[in-house]
Amino acid sequence: MLALAGPAGFYGTPVTKVLLCHAVITYLLFTFPLQHFQHLFHYNQDVLDKQQLKRMFLSKIVFLDLPDLVFTSLLIYNFRIFERRFGSRKFVSHMISTAIVASVLELAVFGVLNRYNIRLGEMPTGLFSFVFPLYVPFYFSVPRVALTRIMGVPVTGKTLNYILGLQMVSSEVETMLVVICAVLSGILWRANILGLQKLLSVPPLVGRVFDHCLGRYLEAASAPRSPQLPMGATLELQQRERLDRLEQQMMMSAIQANRRMNIGRPQPVNLATGPGIFGNANPNQNGEGQQDGLNGLAVSEEQVQRFVEMGFSDSRARQALRTSNNNPRLATNLLLQDMS
Repeated sequence: MLALAGPAGFYGTPVTKVLLCHAVITYLLFTFPLQHFQHLFHYNQDVLDKQQLKRMFLSKIVFLDLPDLVFTSLLIYNFRIFERRFGSRKFVSHMISTAIVASVLELAVFGVLNRYNIRLGEMPTGLFSFVFPLYVPFYFSVPRVALTRIMGVPVTGKTLNYILGLQMVSSEVETMLVVICAVLSGILWRANILGLQKLLSVPPLVGRVFDHCLGRYLEAASAPRSPQLPMGATLELQQRERLDRLEQQMMMSAIQANRRMNIGRPQPVNLATGPGIFGNANPNQNGEGQQDGLNGLAVSEEQVQRFVEMGFSDSRARQALRTSNNNPRLATNLLLQDMS
């Protein structure tokens, strides 16, 4: 499971900044002053018969539809977390390799459709083949943290990104075909079929050359590197974590001070019965009652089970709940911090 950390904005994400600027600038250019060149970006399933491979390649890097530009730009911004985590060179390698594989899958689907005489319209333009494969690591690597429920359906920090993707997929059949091929290419890359992760990667020398030539112009102002909580996959989760930062710092300081004072001393059993920082244990006179661990603090079994379903071990989940005094959001932050 992936613990994602970093400030908001474009710090440490030069490739994301280039992609967003490229998408907006090319859309404006080919929508207004260069509108008469739009035919160079249109292709259909007869791409091989009509020798439209060049058009197919160009269509993958330019947006001609405003809603697709807006929704995909939001996804690119949210997926910048992968560039921070894995580095710009591996991020670019993933996008290029999955886009090539997605294009090959499209050509294979076109061959099947032509064989059975199934006709489609013009294919969509845009960075779909570069962006949608990132849904695969997003699904498998980013933890699912429920924020609220709407009509019984849990809403997590990842819900917005899924809604954006479904909005674009549901627009046209042609767009759905491109997106499905892109997601399949992301699955193939993750499984490292035929050694894709090394076969289609950017050489380190090329990465160093680009960093030397363009790095100074693309780097953002460095954020203060003060201790902070792992940041979530979306802006909503990041805002909640910032609110918890002060609470966590105060609690961790108190825990460390308590440990220093109690080194070498026998630890008293917590017999308090009230909620809050004084303990949640409620033993009876016979010594019964639900005790968890050696410190006598009972934890919520429901919360433990929820963390286990998220991929954390039972012991780590219980320890985090004890440390955070059964605060699920703070316990989540502690678990993610341990993984960073």
